[in-house]
Amino acid sequence: MMDIVSAPLSRLPRDVEELLAAGDGLIVVAAGTNCGLTRSRLWRLEKAGLVVRLARGVYVAREDVEDVSSWKAFALRSRAFTIACGPHACAAGWSAVAVRGLPTIGAPPEKPLVAVPSDEGTDTNSRHGDVRAVTLPPEHRTVVDGCMILTDARLTIDLARTECREEALVVADAVLALGTSREELRGVLDMERGWAGTRDARWVVEHADPYSESALETLGRLAFLERDLPVPISNAWVDLGADRFRPDHLLDDRWLAFEGDGDLKYNDRLDAARVIRDQREREWRLREYGLEVVRYGWSDARRDRGRLAERFRAVIAARPPRDRPCPWYRENRTYRQVA
Repeated sequence: MMDIVSAPLSRLPRDVEELLAAGDGLIVVAAGTNCGLTRSRLWRLEKAGLVVRLARGVYVAREDVEDVSSWKAFALRSRAFTIACGPHACAAGWSAVAVRGLPTIGAPPEKPLVAVPSDEGTDTNSRHGDVRAVTLPPEHRTVVDGCMILTDARLTIDLARTECREEALVVADAVLALGTSREELRGVLDMERGWAGTRDARWVVEHADPYSESALETLGRLAFLERDLPVPISNAWVDLGADRFRPDHLLDDRWLAFEGDGDLKYNDRLDAARVIRDQREREWRLREYGLEVVRYGWSDARRDRGRLAERFRAVIAARPPRDRPCPWYRENRTYRQVA
């Protein structure tokens, strides 16, 4: 392909856009060269501000890292660094979480993290990312968007060993909901027996809940766990005649429902008024049925769970257990229906 040097570059050429699409947002120099994209042409695209080099030999469209959330930009950087580190490299830690698109509750780290089998490399650091040589069986690796990453089970256990409990539990809930089994998590724990942090990881495995549907719900449930309160049932269906509702958390013996009030329900929604109206109607119906509804928000669940737990404790103390628990079920399998 002939490089055109005379015309000023104001947008990405069509063939470059096609290469980016084929690479799930990334251009790898080796692959691009095979398709006619020379290094000199890439250099001119970079100089024109149309592409950005994320790692050695890996580029992305500038707008794809500037006009996205911090976690999406981190996912691109993590994929680029992993690919640049060679065929044995595997996105690890928060890099694997970002590439996988799992929920998070904090900001991404400064640099991507890559793992390589201990017999294929050594620990190294660079401005683009860090590499750690670890025990890495083939069954702990998978591919997402053309990038080798740790499996959900392996990345969950590694995070549960090394990161704070709340962040690890959010990820653990999500991977169980996506189909990873608790037995798979325990299998990784057995492999990492004796490694630092495995006791913390075991707590996360045993308390993770596949029925939790958001980070807010996970943090709300954690308030119960941390203060030895009765642990509620997550997202069980409650029938109210012709309608059915699914509270975020349910203490069925006390007829108590707890609802996480996330801003995403209302932010930037043209139908916010309808959502709020439906929510109020739902709560009236639940109360008429006999359930008391308690709402909580992100700020307490994320930053002041001790205060939130004491509020939960006061509500629970005021609602002693009843002789007849609230009937509930999950889809077609009845877990507690009371005649």
